[in-house]
Amino acid sequence: MRSGELAEDRKAAVRTFLDTIESTAKTLNGLDSAVVVTHHDCDGMTSGGIMAQALKRAQIPVDTITLKQLYSEDIDRLKKMEKWLIFTDFGSSYINQLKEAVGEKFVVIDHHQKGNGLHDYHVNPMEFGLDGGVEISAGGISYLVAKAMSHKNMDLAALGVVGACGDMQDSRSSGLQGLNAEILLTDGIEAGVMHVKRDLRLYGRISRPLVQYLLFSTSPILPDLTANKDNCMRFLEGLGIELQHQDGRWRSYEDLNPEEKKVLSTALLMHLHQYNTPEWKLNELVGEVYTLTHEDSHSPLRDAKEFSTVLNACGRNGASSIGFQVCMGDRFEYYQKALGLLQEHRRNLAEGIQLMQTQGLQEYKNYYFFDAESKIKDSIVGIVAGMLYGSGSVKTDKPIVAFSRHEDGSIKVSARATSELVRNGVNLGLALRETCQSLGSTAEGGGHKIAAGCRLEENQKEQFLQEFDTKLGFQTNPSIQS
Repeated sequence: MRSGELAEDRKAAVRTFLDTIESTAKTLNGLDSAVVVTHHDCDGMTSGGIMAQALKRAQIPVDTITLKQLYSEDIDRLKKMEKWLIFTDFGSSYINQLKEAVGEKFVVIDHHQKGNGLHDYHVNPMEFGLDGGVEISAGGISYLVAKAMSHKNMDLAALGVVGACGDMQDSRSSGLQGLNAEILLTDGIEAGVMHVKRDLRLYGRISRPLVQYLLFSTSPILPDLTANKDNCMRFLEGLGIELQHQDGRWRSYEDLNPEEKKVLSTALLMHLHQYNTPEWKLNELVGEVYTLTHEDSHSPLRDAKEFSTVLNACGRNGASSIGFQVCMGDRFEYYQKALGLLQEHRRNLAEGIQLMQTQGLQEYKNYYFFDAESKIKDSIVGIVAGMLYGSGSVKTDKPIVAFSRHEDGSIKVSARATSELVRNGVNLGLALRETCQSLGSTAEGGGHKIAAGCRLEENQKEQFLQEFDTKLGFQTNPSIQS
């Protein structure tokens, strides 16, 4: 098919997708009350927060519930609430179960892989041939629904961008793509709540002092600078960049003037060239950064990526209600609690990485494996697994699978890949879903191509490891199926 025909097909898919959003918004505007049920991570909190605010602005009473995952037992509990249920950032895999439980009185706003049934209020780009893993997250979809409910909700576009960044949809050097760029960023800029520019993309441009800005860089890793504080200080001092303000406060990257930023950016590029850094890693250094212009200039919430980390810190520490209140606009009590959780989150991640590096990973034919047992929280084990790529302690030639234990003794499985592995055919969400299907009804899971998870019983562990290895092998070498 020629490129012009592909473009027309995409336009038609977008139109149909937006038509579904319009009809869903019309239904939501007519509700007497609702319950928003959302995932506990950043994209879940932003999408749930957007929907809760849109409903409140429409004078519709709304309750909110956050869950680590949507399981069959949760559906049974929600059924008893006898209200319209609005699921954000999950639900597509449970369309048939939800219809059996509550009939037509539910909405699913999701961007994970295609659902298991048909429903008029199933708003998922994957159902229309659009890539929910790349071009829009649940936060972005919730924003589109909120905007369709009322154009007064355009200010919520900023939260949609945060959700996309939380789901790593900004990870490419060209920035947010597809509907994220075509609608979300455009509306955010028009509403005056977003600013976009090309700049250094190292994490922490707002909240980290300059030395830590380089010291903790993992995307990309800065040879002889990442994890070496003394070298970072010498590097910056050698550029003539002052590390502190006159009053003694440490300067961040955003505190630098344009000339200082240019000097630092150029020096980092030259530094990476000296270490023969591959071109694709150089492209990670500079790209689009997203500023929430209505946030305080020194708050981590001013940068979309840092905002997403604050929310994830809340969710991963069992306090998603705190992050949810931040999404709802709290900048006092709950915001201060969220900052405290961010510090705890960073400590937990550092300890998790150290544990994995100390104990080492097992190697299967098609993935690396680590069983954290109960030593790493099940809520952060996937993040730790993904961060291992950046630590340089594991090759990037295979996905990483990590196990941890839920409080009930079941196994939390978290799988992570790289964008390069995905380009080469890896689809973790599909592989996990197929593996779980082969294990039976007690195994539930799915997710994105680049990141996915599931839940197992202890007696399914060994069979899972073998089945998952086989499924990944089919993806990366399809000829072995014939």
